[in-house]
Amino acid sequence: MKQRFKLGVLAILGATLTLGLGGCTVDAKTVPAPAKPKTDRAVYGSHIKLTGASNAQDLGGIKTQDGHRLKARRLIRSDQLGKLTTNDARKLTVTYRLKSVVDFRSGREIQATPDIKIANVTYHQDSVVGNDYGTRTTKAFYQGLVTDRVALRGYSAFFKQLLKQKTGATDFHCTYGKDRTGVGAMLVLSALGVSKQTIMKNYLYSNVNLAQDPHITFVGQPVPKGKAKQDLHHVQRVKRANLDAVYQRIDQRYGSMANFLKRLGLTPKKQAQLKQLYLTK
Repeated sequence: MKQRFKLGVLAILGATLTLGLGGCTVDAKTVPAPAKPKTDRAVYGSHIKLTGASNAQDLGGIKTQDGHRLKARRLIRSDQLGKLTTNDARKLTVTYRLKSVVDFRSGREIQATPDIKIANVTYHQDSVVGNDYGTRTTKAFYQGLVTDRVALRGYSAFFKQLLKQKTGATDFHCTYGKDRTGVGAMLVLSALGVSKQTIMKNYLYSNVNLAQDPHITFVGQPVPKGKAKQDLHHVQRVKRANLDAVYQRIDQRYGSMANFLKRLGLTPKKQAQLKQLYLTK
């Protein structure tokens, strides 16, 4: 009697699970990848869906520590813009009012894979690395972004450009929009009064965007079937330790983030102007 009862319960559970999965047997290999999670606009801004770039975010909506928010369609961070389609360009100029592009890549990278040029958009080469930057360890590379002369010139020029951009959006980017762009976002969000916690979450979100790109896989992960090797790019994930190393280097070399921003030319007066241009209640 007990045996028949157990079998009956198992049968009911099996039928319930089958119905819950759409009435079919599910193989682990056929289960689709999880959908991209919904995000908090106050932390991440809004994803810009483009065919030719996977890591584009409008930073509008991000909340500062004093209750202000970044204006929409003013600051965009992204990966490189060399594969934009006509529709992508139209979306950026019409919907997001793109006026200028700041490229943090080295001169050699820009020459090898230049951005698609969009009419009535101004391009700025504000390289923050030299052509030999790939020879460093990850930590040394990140710390160099706040100590190397080329990096200081590049990020200083970036802030000058933002102060000149009275209307419309500026897109700042590197190759994958995660490392050099991640530090650039860290600096501008710090200048605008965003908390360190929010900045870190925003930085780490590049992993989510890049994981959705069918042409990218993270180093150490198996290559999904069907991906053509010639179209596949292996990239490193961004890690909390990377940005922590930048914060530590800033404190060691300059004493504080405020001092470092001054080193980049962002005086308290100019910082106030930046907030006026890019923040709203």
